[in-house]
Amino acid sequence: MVAPVSTPELAPEPASDAPSGPHPLSIVVVGAGLGGLLASIGLALDGHRVTVLEQATTFGEVGAGMRIPPNCSRILRAWGVDTTYLKKTHSNGNRFLRYDNGALLADMPHGVPELDFGGSYLMVHRADFHSALLARALALRVEVRGGQRVEEYDWDAPAALTHGGERVDGDLLVIADGVQSSARAAFQGHELPPTDTGDIVYRILIPGQDLLADPEMRDLISQPWVTSWCGPEAHVIGYPVRGGEVYNVVFCCSEASMHERPFAKGENKVVVSDNSELQRRFEGWEPRVRRLVELSGDFLKWRLYDLDLVDNWVFPTGKAVMLGDAVHPMLPYMSSGAAMACEDAAVLRKVLRTADTRDLRPSLVRYQEIRQPRASKVQKAGRLLQEAYHLPDGKEQRERDEWITRNDERNPIFWGHSERRNWLFGHDAEKF
Repeated sequence: MVAPVSTPELAPEPASDAPSGPHPLSIVVVGAGLGGLLASIGLALDGHRVTVLEQATTFGEVGAGMRIPPNCSRILRAWGVDTTYLKKTHSNGNRFLRYDNGALLADMPHGVPELDFGGSYLMVHRADFHSALLARALALRVEVRGGQRVEEYDWDAPAALTHGGERVDGDLLVIADGVQSSARAAFQGHELPPTDTGDIVYRILIPGQDLLADPEMRDLISQPWVTSWCGPEAHVIGYPVRGGEVYNVVFCCSEASMHERPFAKGENKVVVSDNSELQRRFEGWEPRVRRLVELSGDFLKWRLYDLDLVDNWVFPTGKAVMLGDAVHPMLPYMSSGAAMACEDAAVLRKVLRTADTRDLRPSLVRYQEIRQPRASKVQKAGRLLQEAYHLPDGKEQRERDEWITRNDERNPIFWGHSERRNWLFGHDAEKF
């Protein structure tokens, strides 16, 4: 795990590569997750003065493995984000298996993403990626301030007011505080809390050497496929990260199908050390899945949340805007959450290049008009994949297994159809 960066060490590095934009603004970004850092990088590249406020006192993104598709990696490269030290793994594609006997349902190779889409398809550790973004932001003289929980906003000024009583003013507020956003209700004029999907997720990292030592498991870590086992009310996804040092496994199942410790009221995440609940839940699955459960140590278990369509991404005063999970949280099935936040940042950056600094609202509205339809489509596709992955044995499951092998719009896997794959991975958010 990459060591977290403590707040006192967040001194910005000199950066001569940040050009002065025609209309430099003072911008306050709330949230130093992936979306907030991506936004800060894009905006700083155009010479805006960017301050990021993060409530955590140390910086080290919680999580495990994640995927960076070509529509995101292409932007990262153009923005100078250094991914060379990420110990990244280039993905061959997706492999789908039956849950009970491990029979192959379909292989979906990525081909050559660099040639097809102008970017790589990468599998990385989330903390490593967060560190790379933080390093780039600091190099561009972004001021990243930890331990700054924002409790109030002055939407007219605009300004963010922290729990310590500090007021941070700017020309524009960029709200990137995630699915549990404290600001979203103010933008909508009513409460819009996230909804519980009924699914829970277990994220586990297993040392690669443990898989290499087992002939039955070796291919999982030595071959860079995203392997998915699909079964009734559950699925399992695994892939190597950090160049095969560790194997990232995600167990996803409906909470209704679990008969173990339920979440307490208001509880969203919990660290679990005892894997007995997973052993019982997946006892009927093929031997490799059961072996992955046996090899698991401490893991994070959490609820999956979704969000209804957010009508207003722009505050009525035209001095604040939202992006990323705050307005379009993505279920993990499309592996597009970071990519959609990256596209948000790219579009926001571009519309501000031509904005009238006396009235930012028209440019911010244009940002929403460009981004909302695409983000909404990816959200909906993730919900459909949730259903497709979790079908019980029967007629619908047999139809899924038949269509999953075909390059057809009826293929339940979104990128299993070439036209949809090109739309998803070939999109250039900076061209409009």
